[in-house]
Amino acid sequence: RPWLCYWELHSLNLLGQELDAKLQHDAVQFLSRCQHPTGGFGGGPGQIPHLASTYAAVCALITVGTDAALASINREAMHAFLLRMKVPAESDAVLGGGFRMHATGEVDIRGTFTALAVAEMLGIKTDDVVADVAPFLERCQTYEGGVGGEPGTEAHGGYTFCGMATHILLNQKSKLDVRKLLRWAVLRQGAAEGGFNGRTNKLVDGCYSFWQGGVFPLISMVLPPLEVASLRA
Repeated sequence: RPWLCYWELHSLNLLGQELDAKLQHDAVQFLSRCQHPTGGFGGGPGQIPHLASTYAAVCALITVGTDAALASINREAMHAFLLRMKVPAESDAVLGGGFRMHATGEVDIRGTFTALAVAEMLGIKTDDVVADVAPFLERCQTYEGGVGGEPGTEAHGGYTFCGMATHILLNQKSKLDVRKLLRWAVLRQGAAEGGFNGRTNKLVDGCYSFWQGGVFPLISMVLPPLEVASLRA
């Protein structure tokens, strides 16, 4: 449900529509009920905290942007929640440095991106939050150049966006091969449709076109302008 709030509030913001005071108040009140006492936001009131719904709730509250909205987020508890979701590097040689989506949940680059993004937005991106994230990200990059959900899995459009964004949130301190990632992303565009697929030999669709399309502005923040010929190398 925090995702529905985020999508709708953000869409209104993109369309230049002002949020009236009642809508702002109601959104803050509802999202506050989704906040867990131990940190993070659940998918609804009374649910366990989850990194995806936490990301959506924080983005929605920042979109509202009022003092009440920003003050409603318990930053201290949020920082503790993020650290609880983190897999210690010494405990797992493969998944260490990544983040679980929720307690006992899956560890992937999606959780890692949402954790770092929330930490960045709330000013709680401390050294213990970012420690060992870079090696985890590097292990998620595949031989093709894209990024898989976790080490050893297939390169995937949504996860590649999350991986590239994580690289930027780490101030480019990972060894992610961005040029190789760029080539993989370019090759995902369908010659006939113009849109993008999300994985090698898959069909073009709108969802993947969003994620793959979103990768290119991120890449442009890192790489200098390229000649078209360099993409054919």
